[in-house]
Amino acid sequence: MTKSRKQKQKKQDFLKQKLKVGKTKPKASNLTDTSFVSRTISIRNQHLEHDNDLSKKLTLLKHHNSTVRKETLGLFQKSLPKIINSKLISPLVTQSIPLICDDSRDVREGLISLIKEIGKLEPQVLRLHCKVFVLYINMAMTHIITQIQNDSTKFLQCLLEDCQEEIIRQAWVKMMNGLFCVLGWGAIGNNISAGVAQSKKRNAPTLKIHLDTLYELIKSGCLEIEDNTEEEAQLEGDDRNSHHITRNQHLIPDYPQPYDYLKLFARELKNKDATDSLLQSGNLAAQDVDTRQRIFEEQYLKTLEKELDLLVKDGGVCGRSANNIKQLLTTISA
Repeated sequence: MTKSRKQKQKKQDFLKQKLKVGKTKPKASNLTDTSFVSRTISIRNQHLEHDNDLSKKLTLLKHHNSTVRKETLGLFQKSLPKIINSKLISPLVTQSIPLICDDSRDVREGLISLIKEIGKLEPQVLRLHCKVFVLYINMAMTHIITQIQNDSTKFLQCLLEDCQEEIIRQAWVKMMNGLFCVLGWGAIGNNISAGVAQSKKRNAPTLKIHLDTLYELIKSGCLEIEDNTEEEAQLEGDDRNSHHITRNQHLIPDYPQPYDYLKLFARELKNKDATDSLLQSGNLAAQDVDTRQRIFEEQYLKTLEKELDLLVKDGGVCGRSANNIKQLLTTISA
C-alpha cells in the first residue's frame, strides 16, 4: 500500500492539471506573496561612495573602444589643475604619448588639447618627457596611415611652443627629416619631383600646417635666440666678473643630461642600406646654431628652395606660407 501511494504522488507531479470552467486557477506551491506594502527598502552593504582615484582610470587610455579613450582624456584634462603637481602626472603623460599614433581622429585631437593644457599649467612636465614625445612623433611622421602622418605636425607645433629648446637640442635633424618625409620632399630616392606630386594631392589646410611647422622649426634651429636675463645684464656690466663667458662650464647645467649628444653609453645599430644623406644625418649632433646652419645648407637648402618656388607659383594659403619660409631663408643666409 505504501509503495503504490508514493508512486501515485510521483505521477501527480508530472500530470497536467485540468482546469474547470468558472473556477480560478490554483496557485503554485512556490508562489511569493507580493501584496505587502513597504515605505522603504533596506539593502545591506549598499555602496554609495564614488571612487575619485584617477590612477585607476589610467588603464582606460588603452581601452579597445575609441570613445572610452577620448572621454578618459577629457576627464584627465578637467582634473589637471588638481593633479598637475602630483605624482600622477608623470604616468599620465607616459601612457598618453602613445596615443599620438592612435587610429581615431577624436582621440588624437583630445590628446592635443591635453598637451596644450599641460603646457599652460606646467611646461616643465613636457620638457621632462621630450625624448618620448620625439620618438612617437617620428613614428607618426613615417606612419602608413595618412591621417596619423598629417596630424604629426600638430603635435610638433604644440611641443615647439612649450619645449622648443629641448626639441632643437635633442632632435632637430630628426624632425627636419620627418617633416621632409611628410611633405614628400626627397623621401623617394633622388626623385625630387615625386615630392611635388604628393604635395599637390593634399588639401591646402593640411599642407599649410606642415609648412608653418617647418617655418617654426627652421627659425628656432637656425637663428640665435636672444634671451638676456637680468642676471646676465648685471654680469655684463660688472667689471669684477670679466671672465663670466666661461662661467657656465663650472655651474650646474640648466637641463638634464647635457652631454647626452656625445652618446658615450649608447649603442646604435648600423644600417647598411642607409645610403640617403637624410638618413645618415639623423645621427648627427646639432647642439649649436653654427652646426645646424651647416647641416641645413648641406642637406636641406637645395631641395627646399626648389619645392618652395613651385608652391609660390601655385599661390593660395600654401603659397603665402612658402613665401614666408623663403624670406626666412634670406634672413638666415644674410
